[in-house]
Amino acid sequence: MNQPSKKQFFEYMSDTFGYEFGCERAYELLKDVIREANNNQGTLKEFEELKNLNKQDSEIYRNYLAEKGIEKTPSEVREHFATIEYGLEFFSENNQAHEEN
Repeated sequence: MNQPSKKQFFEYMSDTFGYEFGCERAYELLKDVIREANNNQGTLKEFEELKNLNKQDSEIYRNYLAEKGIEKTPSEVREHFATIEYGLEFFSENNQAHEEN
């Protein structure tokens, strides 16, 4: 499956958040999301649940990440969720186009 270019992703994130975005780790997360979605359909549900967390649940998720040694600020958590959402949309669009062919 194709991957979005880094430039496409950074432009999307910059437009979404209103500031220059260029986090390499987020792009690696994006590639992981697409790869996991492609390899394991069960993962899609987990990603969908993550992107739909409310504020309180996203704080719980932030604490969960911290327990795993991944420290993120609240804005980094929002970027994390936006990356997952972008990856799912990209996967869905490409998967749908692939099925049509």
